[in-house]
Amino acid sequence: MAKIERPEAKELIRLAQAQLNAFRLIADSEPTQSDSVRACANNLYNAKLKASLEAMEVEHLSRGRQGIRVSLLRDKGYTNMYQVSNLSFSQICAIDGLGEQSAQKIMDITRQVVENTKENLKVRINPDCPAAEDEALVKALYVFLKNKPLRSRASGILESNENEALAEINALKKAQNGLSWLFASKAKKQAAQGASQSLSARLSSDFGNSEITSTFTANNNANASACFADFIQNPVSYYTELERISTAFQKGSLEDTGLSSQLLAEIQAHNLNLQGLRATLRSYQEFGVKYIVHQGKTLLGDEMGLGKTMQAIASMIALRNEGKHHFMVVCPASVLINWCREISKFSDFEVTKVHGEDEEALLHWRKNGGVAVTTYESVSRFDLPEKFKFAFLVADEAHYVKNPETRRTKALVSLLQKAEGALFMSGTPLENKVEEMCFLVSLLNKEISREIEEVKYISTAEQFRAQLAPVYLRRTREDVLKELPELTEKEQWCEMNASESLAYRKAVDSENFMAIRQVSWNVDDLSQSSKAQRLLELCDKAKEENRKVIVFSFFRETLKKVQALLNERAMEVITGEVSPQRRQEIVDEFTKAEAGSVLISQVQAGGTGLNIQSASVIIFCEPQIKPSIENQAISRAYRMGQVRDVLVYRLLSDETIDERMLEILRNKQVAFDNFADKSVVGEEALELEESSKTQASWIKEMVKAEKERLSKV
Repeated sequence: MAKIERPEAKELIRLAQAQLNAFRLIADSEPTQSDSVRACANNLYNAKLKASLEAMEVEHLSRGRQGIRVSLLRDKGYTNMYQVSNLSFSQICAIDGLGEQSAQKIMDITRQVVENTKENLKVRINPDCPAAEDEALVKALYVFLKNKPLRSRASGILESNENEALAEINALKKAQNGLSWLFASKAKKQAAQGASQSLSARLSSDFGNSEITSTFTANNNANASACFADFIQNPVSYYTELERISTAFQKGSLEDTGLSSQLLAEIQAHNLNLQGLRATLRSYQEFGVKYIVHQGKTLLGDEMGLGKTMQAIASMIALRNEGKHHFMVVCPASVLINWCREISKFSDFEVTKVHGEDEEALLHWRKNGGVAVTTYESVSRFDLPEKFKFAFLVADEAHYVKNPETRRTKALVSLLQKAEGALFMSGTPLENKVEEMCFLVSLLNKEISREIEEVKYISTAEQFRAQLAPVYLRRTREDVLKELPELTEKEQWCEMNASESLAYRKAVDSENFMAIRQVSWNVDDLSQSSKAQRLLELCDKAKEENRKVIVFSFFRETLKKVQALLNERAMEVITGEVSPQRRQEIVDEFTKAEAGSVLISQVQAGGTGLNIQSASVIIFCEPQIKPSIENQAISRAYRMGQVRDVLVYRLLSDETIDERMLEILRNKQVAFDNFADKSVVGEEALELEESSKTQASWIKEMVKAEKERLSKV
């Protein structure tokens, strides 16, 4: 038998050993890269904390009027609270004029200031003007995330090859010894020859794949611009991993749920199997899924932009993995396509769209399971067998069924009786009357419904909240998104010229409220519209800052004028006439468009169901009637995944009905804020959704008042 050549064997051993070492390095890289993320996160956190404390002058110590002689600290060069926070008790005592009692006061106040600052500190990655700490953290996260699939592949290759490769390497090493080879038995020589052939074949398979190691190296050496580009495209992935790894970026939301400690512990202990979910949940979302699955029938009232859809999909996945089957989503027609797309994108469910009287689609779902997605209008036409049961019903925008007398409500109630579990979803359920809220709860939990019926008029907010907690969960963006950028709202007051004033007077004389609201936009020549000119300036500025813009108006005529004004930089206008599928396509095109692009939308059509985080400037052409309308529109961009500060501009004409509209909006928002951001209901705070009769009354009075005002000018 021919002897194995030493150079050949030596090279095989070298290559195989190098691959083993490389795969081990990649497979075992998670702790090191995780530590790097944690260290960089702490550095960024400490830098932000330092900057906040440095911004507080040392005079902060004297706010409590405890007789501290701050001037003595300033004379020694201690001018801000960061410097003071680094002083020891003995160092303070060493300052002339400050005794032990004063030193202790300074230490106590400083400690409290630092704790308060930490509590309110908003730490996020700044993609616009990144500091060294921002760049280091994004790079560490990039490396960690990009190498995650490589770690998995390397581990799999090692598991399949390591032991065999080591045995083959050892056999070849023995074969390199000339004396041993000379006196080796025929069987050993055949084994060595086989090891050589086997190792050569192994190196020609995945085990010899150099792409994994070269990609790993390239990821580790990526430059800052590549890392930030990926971060801006995938911010949710970055912050999800950051929240999981670093305590500096964790923000608890469980203490404010109103749940008893025992129930809270039970929910937290609930084990979730999310195999089949193509997304990683944030910690608050994971808690939401546990809550939904554990409690069986619930109302999720998370503020818009926090991923209620994702929590619903994950809940269905978790139930499917517990052996459940057949799920149904009922939603407004405007978001039907969006639901189908989201489920297909983020899960391995089979999705069946059931719209109108599509009996064939409904039958397909009954036979095959998965998720049926349908509308409130369609469920009233469903003909399901009396004994047919299914696992879980999701009702999006559940306030659509607040009136027990409507046909769609009765149809949904009938459907609910066939479902083992249910999730009602609504971002603003507390805008309804307390009776309507109680009705929604009664559909989900009769016992809790009876309890809150007895105390709804006399209970305090906290009492009511505690009793609702087992069925109703609400979190706000501020509760859970520590990284959310700033939201700045600016009023843009425009002074009318002669043409605008004349058109406005004509509108007021007509007593047509809708015409009056179109102040400044109801001129024939947009060069004579102060609002149009200001909008153009804001869009030009946004382009200079590499931002994208959303323009909202209630009026289609105004939107047409805005599109003509902006010309090529404007996308196709989204109105109520545009199909939900086309709306999503326009948003997708806008996402891919260059900086400076403008999305123009009717506020009702674009204010729900669309995610437009690629925009960071929002312009309202006129004030809206209800704060919820504007809040929903703002939430299209100001939501999880937004990495840039969001600027909201309201175009307003001086000395017009805009002033009164703005005042009404503010008053309504204050009333809503008193209760809506807590999981509670109070009769006096839920008068926001007026009847059409009440609304018509104050509109009529406002128009009358404006007409009288102008008659005196």
